[in-house]
Amino acid sequence: MKKNIILVIFSTLFAFVILYFLIFIKVYFEDFEKERPFLFKSKENLNFHKNYSEKIHHIRNNYFQYGNPGQPENFLFTSINDFEDGKKNILLQGDSWFEQATLQNKSREKLTSYAKENNYGLINAGISSFSPSLMMIQFKILEKDFNIKPNIVIAYIDQTDLGDENCRYKKNRVLDVDGNLISIKSESYTRKLYDLVELYTWSEILLSNDSNVVKKFRLTNFSIKFKYFRLVNKIKDIRELGWEKRLENRCFFKKITNYLKKSTSDEKNYFQKQLVEYINFLKKKTYLDQIILVTFPHKNHLISETNKNYYSINVSDIVDRLAKNKEKIKHINFSELHQNNKINIDKKFFETNDPASHLKEEHHANFFLEKILKNIK
Repeated sequence: MKKNIILVIFSTLFAFVILYFLIFIKVYFEDFEKERPFLFKSKENLNFHKNYSEKIHHIRNNYFQYGNPGQPENFLFTSINDFEDGKKNILLQGDSWFEQATLQNKSREKLTSYAKENNYGLINAGISSFSPSLMMIQFKILEKDFNIKPNIVIAYIDQTDLGDENCRYKKNRVLDVDGNLISIKSESYTRKLYDLVELYTWSEILLSNDSNVVKKFRLTNFSIKFKYFRLVNKIKDIRELGWEKRLENRCFFKKITNYLKKSTSDEKNYFQKQLVEYINFLKKKTYLDQIILVTFPHKNHLISETNKNYYSINVSDIVDRLAKNKEKIKHINFSELHQNNKINIDKKFFETNDPASHLKEEHHANFFLEKILKNIK
C-alpha cells in the first residue's frame, strides 16, 4: 500500500515535470515580438499605461498610433493644438466616437483646422468605452498630473454608456472613506475585454534585463499561472451563474446593447446618478465656462419599432432632462434634431455591420463634428 502511494506521488510529479518541460519548449521557440506585435516596446510606455489603467480601468490601445507615438501621454489624450493661457481651451471627452477623431484623417484634420483658424487650444481625450464615471476620474488626472484646465468641455455621452456603467464598471468602483469615487479598478484574470494582465506581464518580462533563458522560464511560469487563474474564474462564473449564463459577467457588446432594449428603473437611475455626479463635478470648476453634452442615436434607434432589434431606450432623453435650463450646460441632442426634421440622419451614415453604430469617416467629420463645432460659443 505504501509503495503504491509513493508510486502515485512520483508518477504525478513526473507528469507535471514533463508537462512543464513541454510548455517551456513551446515558449522557448515562440517569437513573442513577431507573433504578438501589440507588446510594449519601451518600459516608459508600459509603466505609463499600467499606472493609469489601474486608476481608470483602461486607457487607449497600445497598437494604435496617436499623435507622436513616442509620447506615452498619447495613451490618455492627444493635443490637437496646445493649450495656452489667454486662449479658449477646449477638452473633448467621451468614448470611441471621439477617439476616432484622432485616428481618422478627415476628422483629425477637421479638428486641427478649426483649432488653428480660431486660435483655440484643443485636446482630444476620447477613449473607447469611456462613460461618465471614467470621464470624471480622467478629468481629475488631466488636471492634477498634466495641468490641463479647459474653458470648455465637450462630453460625448454614448448610448452604450448605460450598459457600460451598469455592467462593466459598477463592481470595479473604489470609494474613499467619504464615499467619493477615486478609481475604477482594472481587470485581472477576468477574461473581460479590457483585461490586460497578460499583455503587461509579457511586456514586463521581455523588457527586463534577464538573459533569454531566464525570460523564457519566467514566461513559462506566467503562462501556467495565467491559465490557472483564468480557469478558476471560469469555474466561479459557472457556479454563480450556471452554464447558460456563464458569460454574463464578461459584458460582451451584445449584453451592453441589450440595456437599450430593456432596462430596469434601477439600472436607468444608476446611470443617471453617475452622469449627475460627473456634471456636478465639472460645474464646480471655476475655470470652466461651458459644458457641452453630445448624444447621437444608434442605427437601431432609427429602425421600425416592430423590429426585434429596435432600441426603445434612448440615452438622449436622460441627458436632456438633466441638461435642460442648467447654467453653463448645453445639450446637442442629435436624436431630437432628427425627429424635428432639423437634420437628417440617414442609416447610410453608419459603418456597415458595426454594432457600435460608428459613423463613416466622411459623416463623422463633416456632419457629426461639424455640427458640434458650430455650437461652441
